[in-house]
Amino acid sequence: MIQFDSKKVKKGDTFVAIKGLTVNGNDFIKDAIKNGAVKVYKDSTYEELGRLVKDYYKDPSSKLKIIGVTGTKGKTTTCHMIYHILKNLGKKVGLISTITTNGFHTTTPDVISLNQELLKMVKKGYEYAVLEVSSHGIVQGRIAGIKFDISVLTNIAPEHLDYHKTFEEYKRVKMMFVNSARYRVFSPRESKLNIIQGEFNNINAETAVEVAQELGISKEKALKTLKTFKLPSGRLEEIPTGKDFRVFVDFAHTPDSLEAVLKYLRTITTGRLISVFGCAGERDPRKRSKMGKISTKIAQFSIFTAEDPRTESVFDILKKMRSKAIKNKFICIPERGEAIAHALSIAKKGDIVGIFGKGHEKSMCYLNYEHPWNDQEFIKNLLSGYKNLSGIILAAGKGTRMKSNLPKVIHIICGRSMISYSLESLRNAGVINLLPVVGYKRHLVLRKISRNIDYAVQKKTSGTGDAVRIALRKISPDYKNILIINGDDSAFYGPNTIKNVIKTHIDNKSAITFVSLIQDNPTGLGRVLRDSKNQFMAIVEEKDASSDERKIKEVNDGLYIFNQTWLRKNISKLIKSAISKEYYLTDLLKIAVKQKQKVSIYKLPDSSEWQGINTPEQLLEAEQKMIKRLNEKI
Repeated sequence: MIQFDSKKVKKGDTFVAIKGLTVNGNDFIKDAIKNGAVKVYKDSTYEELGRLVKDYYKDPSSKLKIIGVTGTKGKTTTCHMIYHILKNLGKKVGLISTITTNGFHTTTPDVISLNQELLKMVKKGYEYAVLEVSSHGIVQGRIAGIKFDISVLTNIAPEHLDYHKTFEEYKRVKMMFVNSARYRVFSPRESKLNIIQGEFNNINAETAVEVAQELGISKEKALKTLKTFKLPSGRLEEIPTGKDFRVFVDFAHTPDSLEAVLKYLRTITTGRLISVFGCAGERDPRKRSKMGKISTKIAQFSIFTAEDPRTESVFDILKKMRSKAIKNKFICIPERGEAIAHALSIAKKGDIVGIFGKGHEKSMCYLNYEHPWNDQEFIKNLLSGYKNLSGIILAAGKGTRMKSNLPKVIHIICGRSMISYSLESLRNAGVINLLPVVGYKRHLVLRKISRNIDYAVQKKTSGTGDAVRIALRKISPDYKNILIINGDDSAFYGPNTIKNVIKTHIDNKSAITFVSLIQDNPTGLGRVLRDSKNQFMAIVEEKDASSDERKIKEVNDGLYIFNQTWLRKNISKLIKSAISKEYYLTDLLKIAVKQKQKVSIYKLPDSSEWQGINTPEQLLEAEQKMIKRLNEKI
């Protein structure tokens, strides 16, 4: 095979060394040879790679009618419309688009993968291939050697200027591709069609119909097939709410696309239009202020948040987004999940909530780490969440052993703060109502999550029992159950585990449910005490434990669920520890046992879901653990 990535080279392969923008393939020739390369092309180009790959795979593009679609917006939808027309008219057609391509934030696959896919289509007897073409793909030679029968330009506006530097260069690249095809189709500026929601989508439909006509299909037939067309994932996708407001997810991530979708949604909104979006890091910073201004001009209320910050500070991005935004018409919530949760919590009858920027994508990038993320699933989890439960996140501690001036919960693991993971897991588990308890340098914690959400303040560190007592002042007594979790050791919890703990509590009709696990090294953790019949007795904190009790390996991991009525009646019975001078939440378990109340223990099936982080060394350990987990999930 032919490879241009030395890591993928196997015995007998040919390695093509290309000098890119940041990497020179010549530097990896020795690695390629070590991995088994028998032939090497030094100082090569994308064009030469395209020729070699084309010849190796016997030029599959010449055996297909290939339609390439490029443009600043509308590429994906137009591709899917063309594919839909051809397929529904009995044509054998393949599709390669942003949604079907493997890889992160990728529109056009590399030239080797592309030829492999085209060869598969040839072997299946396909006649047509519809291919989405990005400007990055053109410059980086991903379509080198591919013969296009029809090129389509949907539109062109300033975009990717972080990469192309100037709008003129961006246009030159686009037109270089457009002019390379045998036939060219240009989208109209407006459309008289009304077969799908949104004028911009009707423009895409008209473009697809014109492509069909170039292929010998009548306009009438093409339009008839589009009556059954459904928009691709993340393109003006409505999420059923079961409520009296509507929610849409859209990929809009440019000023023009955001303006178009907001204007359309405004026409169908009987209440307020609430806009939630971010601007990607390491992408053209000039569009950030434009998008902030557009959103606050069209929507009644906007929430600026994160969208793939990468190596940039999300706070720097938000600062630029709000620089030209209309005052009093927006707030900033750095955590995307919290921004969405807040938007859903304030939506009222007739409102529309629009979530923009991610669309179909299944990950979000922090630093150089891709974290699992899906707007649609997150929204559905919130909408179907627990109505009779409220959550408390304990986030007031300093974490003295961290040897840092930062609050413990905002230390970073793979580009995200500890509390960020906790919030996301709880939301995905369906915990709709959440109240963080902050204390030490609370302004820094609130800056990470949001100053616009409700929170409780523990001014003096007096233990977990005191923190919960303070939180209860802010929580409605109407909730039947209260979930309590530590914001500094819950980064690895899966949503399903949290759901299972809640289910255990509800099914057993318990006064208290807590989670335990076995730790070979239980240092620093509260020990679970049992009697001779293995029945639960109490939890003893290590500071107060005897030498024999410290040998116990079953520990409390800090996740609890309380019946709220019982909790409110008994929290005032907590007594300050004579040793630590703190009020322990765990002492409520002793009280419950004495009262012969039902106490349930959920034994954590996978102990890796709990991670104590109290020192810089444990933080590093957590980072390595998270890297492994992300690699497994993504």
